[in-house]
Amino acid sequence: MIDRTNPTKRRLIALWWWAATIAILVVLDDLTFGPAFWLISRVAGPIWAVAAVYAVYVPAQLFLVARGTVDDPGRVASWFLSRLDLERRYQKVRDNERLMHSKVAGATSAVVLSLLIAGVLPPLILWRQGYSREFVLRVAVLTSVVYASEFALIHGYLPSLA
Repeated sequence: MIDRTNPTKRRLIALWWWAATIAILVVLDDLTFGPAFWLISRVAGPIWAVAAVYAVYVPAQLFLVARGTVDDPGRVASWFLSRLDLERRYQKVRDNERLMHSKVAGATSAVVLSLLIAGVLPPLILWRQGYSREFVLRVAVLTSVVYASEFALIHGYLPSLA
């Protein structure tokens, strides 16, 4: 049994659950799509891999945000959007993810948090909070480019250094 009254142990437990939350978010995207871009980087070179990330990720994220801000997103967008709103198995991970989502309060926090939760969720969270569609779509351009840049660095450029 863990003594939860000890402040050091409480911090370690919180750190553990935050690490688990981030790991789950990484697995959902990086381990699903990352290997394809690693392969492109190793076979064709980092320029092609980075270009491929931008060519795929920016339009795909903008498409999902645009479709996620209308009444009927369509079957394809609905399928992808439903994957983003999965209920997490562990309550602590679910709570941490909700806490991260609650930090999206405006354009700046949406862009910063896109490094952790990708480029689609922050604008959609703003949309759910009542921001205008036009504003959300403009923010989505920034969040999509920021997340694609992070993804391109990790899965397009870094594999070429090995």
